[in-house]
Amino acid sequence: MSEGDHKVSKISSEAIFAERPISSSKFLVSLILCLSLIMVDLKFDTSNAFRGYLQDIFSPFYNLAEVPLVLIESFSGFVTSKQELRETIKEYQEDNNKLQVINSQLVEITRRNSELDLVWNSAQIKKEAYLLGQKMSLSANSLKPRMLLSIKNNNSVIKINQAVMSSGGIMGKITSVGRKSAEVMMVHDPRSMIPIISSTTRIHAVLQGKGLERFGKLINIKKTAKLKEGEDLYSSGLGGVFPPNFFVGKIISIQDNVDDEFLEVRVEFLGIPEEQDFFLIFTG
Repeated sequence: MSEGDHKVSKISSEAIFAERPISSSKFLVSLILCLSLIMVDLKFDTSNAFRGYLQDIFSPFYNLAEVPLVLIESFSGFVTSKQELRETIKEYQEDNNKLQVINSQLVEITRRNSELDLVWNSAQIKKEAYLLGQKMSLSANSLKPRMLLSIKNNNSVIKINQAVMSSGGIMGKITSVGRKSAEVMMVHDPRSMIPIISSTTRIHAVLQGKGLERFGKLINIKKTAKLKEGEDLYSSGLGGVFPPNFFVGKIISIQDNVDDEFLEVRVEFLGIPEEQDFFLIFTG
């Protein structure tokens, strides 16, 4: 075999595929752009402004997922007996009764606060000052409990920081608004601060949430305060976010810790209304 029959190929040590590194100018421009967006969001809170509109965009997909269930229910409606139809009508009547309970609760709160000799804002008893919202979803995040409401007739009436009430009292406030939906921060959220007044001792304070299934806390209560366990707490109306004289919670325990200059006052909030579908938004 001749020498020409055996040849050794020269293999280059250079990489066959190589990516061109990003230039320093492009990296600097990208960094400046990202920092600018972050600063704009921190200053103008743009993420909350657009979150509501994003909910509107994704709402049709949620409705599309419910189409099979709607078709099944429609088909079953043709084959149900008269007795089953009567039961369906009864369920609708029960839902209607729930709405009536919500409206009658306003009358009950008016009577209760007149007994406590509180000042009642006349705008609170006008039905035009409230807008009805239907629950779409309820987040179970313990540190950021959120509720999404469906609003049929917004007309720019709903705004950020408006109070949201259930049949029992205050449940939270609006944090983001879209055309047909509104996001609610629950009172249990650690970022929630509600000015309150105690029903018996008439002490003003601020109630802070601590998360779902956790007791709230009254902030900076002096040890000379004469609060009582079992006292009901109502919104005081200070701060202009929550209307006055709505039930917020109840004092569960009061502890005087030696190493703390303030009393430790724990408060039980209203329970999460998982079975309630409609809520009132105070727009007055």
